[in-house]
Amino acid sequence: MVELLAPAGDFESLKAAVLNGADAVYIGGKEFSARQFAGNFDRDEIIEAVRFCHAYNCKVYVTVNTLLRNDELLSALNYASFLYGAGVDAIIIQDIGFLKLLRENLPEFEVHASTQMTAHSLDAVNLLYDMGVKRVVLSRELSLEEIKHITKNTKAEIEVFVHGALCISFSGQCLFSSLIGGRSGNRGRCAQPCRMEYILDDKHRAYHLSPKDLSTLTFINEIVSMGVASLKIEGRMKRPEYVAVVVDAYKKALEGRLTSRDVENVTQIFNRGGFTSAFLKGREGSDMMSYERPKNWGTYLGKVVKVSGKFVDILLDNELSVGDGIEIFGKEKGAPVTSIKVLGENVESAQKGDIAQVFLEGAQKGDVIYKSLDAKLISSALESFKGKDIKKIPIYGKFIAHLSSDTKLLVENKQGVIGEAVCEPPQVPLKTPTSRGKIEEYLNKTGDSPFYFENIDIDMDENIALSASKINFLRREAIKNLLDNLQNSKGTKNISIVLKSFDKKIFPKIAVKTGRADIVKASLDAGCDVVFFGGDNLRINSNDYDETLNIFKENDKVYPLYPEIIVENLDKIKENALKIKSFGVNKALCGNMGLYSFLSRNGFDVYLDRGFNIFNSSALDAFENAGGILSLELNLKQLKYLIEKTEKSTLVTVYGRSKLMVSRQCIIGSSMGHGKYKCPNICKNSIHYIKDRKGEKFPVITDYNCKSHIYNSKILCMIENMRDICRMNSDYIVLDFLDESYSDAYLTVSAFKEGIIKAEKNDFSLSPDMESLLYKLKGNITKGHFYRGVE
Repeated sequence: MVELLAPAGDFESLKAAVLNGADAVYIGGKEFSARQFAGNFDRDEIIEAVRFCHAYNCKVYVTVNTLLRNDELLSALNYASFLYGAGVDAIIIQDIGFLKLLRENLPEFEVHASTQMTAHSLDAVNLLYDMGVKRVVLSRELSLEEIKHITKNTKAEIEVFVHGALCISFSGQCLFSSLIGGRSGNRGRCAQPCRMEYILDDKHRAYHLSPKDLSTLTFINEIVSMGVASLKIEGRMKRPEYVAVVVDAYKKALEGRLTSRDVENVTQIFNRGGFTSAFLKGREGSDMMSYERPKNWGTYLGKVVKVSGKFVDILLDNELSVGDGIEIFGKEKGAPVTSIKVLGENVESAQKGDIAQVFLEGAQKGDVIYKSLDAKLISSALESFKGKDIKKIPIYGKFIAHLSSDTKLLVENKQGVIGEAVCEPPQVPLKTPTSRGKIEEYLNKTGDSPFYFENIDIDMDENIALSASKINFLRREAIKNLLDNLQNSKGTKNISIVLKSFDKKIFPKIAVKTGRADIVKASLDAGCDVVFFGGDNLRINSNDYDETLNIFKENDKVYPLYPEIIVENLDKIKENALKIKSFGVNKALCGNMGLYSFLSRNGFDVYLDRGFNIFNSSALDAFENAGGILSLELNLKQLKYLIEKTEKSTLVTVYGRSKLMVSRQCIIGSSMGHGKYKCPNICKNSIHYIKDRKGEKFPVITDYNCKSHIYNSKILCMIENMRDICRMNSDYIVLDFLDESYSDAYLTVSAFKEGIIKAEKNDFSLSPDMESLLYKLKGNITKGHFYRGVE
């Protein structure tokens, strides 16, 4: 049976999910959660959440899906030990180093790989499974066919998102919020810059990065038929009423009971101009996006046909009731409906076709009105988890009372889990004996517990006396014992780990990353030590296959570079890698987990690129790798501490226009109104820009598979800070070139080479080339996170 998995940002949302039919919930704790602005659960609340959910045969998964620094690993492990001991069914994680330590220290705890791990290929899923992950949450960019291929060819359980907000970027690979505002999505503090307004190429103002929410209600059975294990609803930041409505609708859809009213309710509770199937059925182009408004739209109500002061007449296209909320579309003005008049008469509700007069300031004739809140829907949702008739779980009871032995109550749920309570034997009655009916009456007073007795078998002597307090005690204790057994507490294990220190006193070499042949030549001419060539296959770069192969043949310092996102052409890339290997090339820089698995199996010594989010030394040690590029979100102190704790080679990026995100959506073509099938390739061979409210321009470049790559408005450059850079003791500093010219690249490599040579002599003054580089970049430099880091 496929699992319906619901979000719960607080206890009210958890109840809403469970009581409306969720098979499992995922929650975040106050510690290490990727939704730090949700209500979240402290440790006592997590214990109570497990207790409540398990009573309803509902599983609980806890998210620890953030990147972890070295100094946080032990705390995170002990927190995981608490979760395991509290009976949590699985832990959802992002950090690959944390995964390694979990398998070593809590091998019995079920681990799910968060979508933040960016698993989007069969190889990646199988690698994670081999590393001890039971379930993988796939990237939301995959099609039904791509998901089906993975599901049919892996032993791992597959979880897919079926409803809720979408990131425009591949999750786990977005640095937009982090680098422009210091709030990291990888640390649970995303400021959602994708929901801001931008101007594309100084012409088109819109919410260019804001997708509609995903909905699969109408084709959920197609997803189920592929054999996925779990259907995930997004929304830990949403209200409990939202959770109730959406979970209820999906439960009905899975059981074949979905109605058009359910679909309308889901739309009313939250949508951004309708819904999208995202990439499940192929690219939707402009239809996927909510260009006009990034927030909840509600549902279309009608148009203003008359304005009388602060009151308006609306020709209704939908029902309107007192208590609803309405809004003027595009004006961010609205009001609660406190009264309605139809034909001059006060009414509680008005119907489609009526002209309803309501209070609404700021409206003009012809304005479009949306219903932003439906009072009846909210009331119905609240009733489902706070009303008098909320769902309870049937249990079976056996009551035993004989004068010759202790009095017992056994309770059992449908899964066969038992709770028991015992007290002293009954007494001989002085007057009236206790009747079977009275015993049953007291036992049935299950009150605030999640249970009711479907049947009670009473085995008793006829002439006995039992007080009401004794019977109530037995009922309470038996149910408490049942809840204890259902919770499946295991006890907390104290964990200790020791991270070795390695005494490193080295000056770095220079590594270059580029996708351009002319930059390879410039970098080698200027004296760099190694070049990683390839990457994202951007349209601004050459796509000449023979030219690419010749570069590897002719230069023994050049190694292939593979990007973090590879959805299309994976087989061709593997074939290409084997050809490069045949030239004697034995090293590669790779950001893609699935391709890493292939490369390492085929004899490459692989360095891990930014796609692996190396945030701690354990992440480097999790793989058989040569080393890796450390996260751009670590500051100098954190980088130095990480480097001290690993024997692997470490690479630190000190120059380049940092990539903020990769999107499978063609931002340029879609923003121009182009849909699924036809696109005039307006993005071809050129760099576009989106400009924010502060006037910062972020380059947007597409690749040959129509993915969009957005880069920082400023260029990271640490040439003034060679004292700090060289004292980190990293093996390499990385210069990442995008659209620089030959002369730009030559100057940059020369400047950093001179900086290292001078640092070796304890000279940290600026050479002419270093000064020239600073002058060239004047006003366009960022120090990234080197001196701030992220929380």
